[in-house]
Amino acid sequence: MRTFLLSSLLLAACGGTKPATTAPAPPPTETTESKPAEVAEAPVPAKPTKPVTNVTLAAIGLDPTAMDRKADPCNDFYQFACGGWIAKTEIAADKPIAMRSFVDIEDKNLEYEKGVLEGLRQKATSPVEKQLAAYYGSCMDEPTIEKLGLAPFKRLTAIVDGVKDAKSLSIAIATLRAEGFPMLFSLSPAQDSADARNVIADLEQGGLGLPDRDYYLNDDAQNKGIRTAYEGHIADMLVEMGRKPAVAKTEAASIVALETEIAKVSKDKVARRDPKGMYNKIDRDGVAKAMPHFEWPTFWKAIGLDKNKDVTVGSPDFLVGVDKLLTSTKPDVWRAYLTFHLAGQIANYAPKHFKDTQFKFASALTGQPELPPRWKRCSSDAEATLGDSLGQLFVRDRFPGDSKTAAETQVAAITDAMRANLAQLPWMDPATKQRAADKLKAMTYQIGFPRKWRDYTFKLDGKTWAANAIAANKFESARQMAKIGKPVDKDDWQMTVPQVNAYYDPQLNGMVFPAGILQPPFYSVDASIPVNLGAMGVVVGHELTHGFDDQGAQYDAVGNMTNWWQPETEKQFKSRTQC
Repeated sequence: MRTFLLSSLLLAACGGTKPATTAPAPPPTETTESKPAEVAEAPVPAKPTKPVTNVTLAAIGLDPTAMDRKADPCNDFYQFACGGWIAKTEIAADKPIAMRSFVDIEDKNLEYEKGVLEGLRQKATSPVEKQLAAYYGSCMDEPTIEKLGLAPFKRLTAIVDGVKDAKSLSIAIATLRAEGFPMLFSLSPAQDSADARNVIADLEQGGLGLPDRDYYLNDDAQNKGIRTAYEGHIADMLVEMGRKPAVAKTEAASIVALETEIAKVSKDKVARRDPKGMYNKIDRDGVAKAMPHFEWPTFWKAIGLDKNKDVTVGSPDFLVGVDKLLTSTKPDVWRAYLTFHLAGQIANYAPKHFKDTQFKFASALTGQPELPPRWKRCSSDAEATLGDSLGQLFVRDRFPGDSKTAAETQVAAITDAMRANLAQLPWMDPATKQRAADKLKAMTYQIGFPRKWRDYTFKLDGKTWAANAIAANKFESARQMAKIGKPVDKDDWQMTVPQVNAYYDPQLNGMVFPAGILQPPFYSVDASIPVNLGAMGVVVGHELTHGFDDQGAQYDAVGNMTNWWQPETEKQFKSRTQC
């Protein structure tokens, strides 16, 4: 279980969103499964080295044009702080949101990545550079992509075409999962909530094309409209996969009906925030008992886990419900279902009109009018796939010198401030205060980049984008599965170095702040300490509190899910969180 810095921090900076034409933007999803790492013990905070003096705002790292000095800060501080930026900023056509922190930094990071990757296409010397050049270059080679069409995916579609019953459906899902294309449910490595030292398999609900189960089950006009648009989108994607329009239309209706049944047996968002309810260690025998019509021995062997026994399941009821659908749903519906979901996963690697069709529906959900240009998508994909390779260059150029040490010092100082706050809480008893202090003392953090860079051993042909992307998917899937059944690797990050984000992991009791977010205006080694604390300090404080929120508070200092609260203090905590 991981806690991400996402939507809540968007409110902490100047920003705005486009109105959605059909529905609000879908909630962010977790797309990476790896775990964060542990770092050395926090350094002792140093004394300030850059005192604030009477100089210009720009000289200490602030943008004076972002302010609206005509506004009264006592009446509207947001307008005072951000009014100038709002007045001069338009939301880019290839984005659903504008923001002076996250979005702006991400754009600058992408521009940097583009420059590096384009340069490597012209001249690459080291193995790392050659791999980056080959991967990015094949993504940018649109003529070859258009010429090949769907030919690179025939092997995958043949797997789907072989579905004739529950057994062959199981084999198809197992084979596709081994290739890096998960279907119907997700499986990932996770620390055992009862013993955080070990990694076990985590089987979670999935199988829906809309962002959440409520899109299928709520009968208000908005959600009905979304479902109608979604059904049309499914038909369009099936046509892209070679179906005749009339057939695609019929199959789309059947797919929506099937996904609605899957939604009915899925947990809602509130239930999924309860760590205790999400930890059901029933192991392989329990999984087979809950879902007996699925060929689990074939599945475990296909993904290299035939000797693994330890499995936790987020929702056993989901397995029971889906098991009934394996036999009650006709094979031709399952084939159509798998074809559509495969189409969604290969859209980034297929010809342009394929991605355009997919984006048409995404645009209706988010209000974003234009697809990002190809160089942005290829740069992002290169970062997501070869993050440590690109990260080495990013750190060299964008996070050099004393950046890491200075950031570590400030994180340690903020942690000390929280420790002082915990000691003064009037509603927390002494015993719980001590355990909270122990947890904060044991908390680790990684700044900038991992201690060891990852190697990417999959082979690239240097020419075919689809083949390269599929090889990368298969490699990453196998890497994730290889973690299961082993002690936790505390040096494994779940974010890339250039990523503009941060996170706290309650089972590792650690925070990670990649170099990608440690960029202006969030952070600069040359900015004054108050400016850095007012910007990146908000992010650090946010992540610190995740260790003690409704989820993090259920894990102790070593990452085990256990109750370390005294009864009366726990009652006070739960009462205070109701607001």
